[in-house]
Amino acid sequence: MSDDHSTNTAVPETGIPQKDEEQINQQSPYHPNLSYNGYPYNYDGQLHPPRTGLLRTNYYKRTGNYRPFPTSVAAGLGCVATTLFCLGLVIAGARHTPSSAAFTGQMFFASGLVQIITGIWAIVDNNLFGSVFLLCYGGFFMSLSTILSPIFDITSAYETGETDAIGIFLASWTVFTFFLWVSTWKSTVPLFTLMFCLWMFFLLYTIAVFGSHKGCQTASGVFCFITSACAFYAFYDALSEPYNSYAPLPEAKIFRMPSSWNIPDDEKKIEYV
Repeated sequence: MSDDHSTNTAVPETGIPQKDEEQINQQSPYHPNLSYNGYPYNYDGQLHPPRTGLLRTNYYKRTGNYRPFPTSVAAGLGCVATTLFCLGLVIAGARHTPSSAAFTGQMFFASGLVQIITGIWAIVDNNLFGSVFLLCYGGFFMSLSTILSPIFDITSAYETGETDAIGIFLASWTVFTFFLWVSTWKSTVPLFTLMFCLWMFFLLYTIAVFGSHKGCQTASGVFCFITSACAFYAFYDALSEPYNSYAPLPEAKIFRMPSSWNIPDDEKKIEYV
């Protein structure tokens, strides 16, 4: 084998032959020459600022080169938005619906099974907040659907004190959501708002369950519905890009929480996008 032939067939440092690399750059929407509001779509190891649609609460680096699969967060956010939309209206008393049992299938499969799958993929994407959000709330919705479903007949185990048991269950998730909300204080304004409304929903609904307060229950349903609107916003933000939408959502500094653009001292040597 000649030296010239060995040179032509050698694999470059990127692990992709030159011809295939050029083809990927031409076909991929993440072409290095494309940009969105000054943020280049490439995997060059640079830090990227927080983004609502990706459930990123801090600066992050994209994982790997030439990723063959997109982020899974969009699917999880879509399930969260649709489920909270229905649940919020029922809790608020819309159309005088007596129970949310009709949505147990949606909570078990859409916001349960699908969210857990997307949360696992968020781990692959090195997305800590996104994985915790999707995995834990996927487990919450599956647990809630189990309680509401007549198949498991859980409520019949309580002769008295059924409301208190559900209230304790909701109280634990109120505490969990509070700490998750705290972790968004330096993220984006829409993500901060989403988690705040979700925490208020759990807090008010817990109070309503413990004290049988109709007003608190209605207010919690309203906050649940507002949370679904924030989730729909995040869902659209995850999907909308300049190459597939005429109206991509802005990612300017005015949409970020104070100090969210502060870069750690040990990372200032990196050229940021």
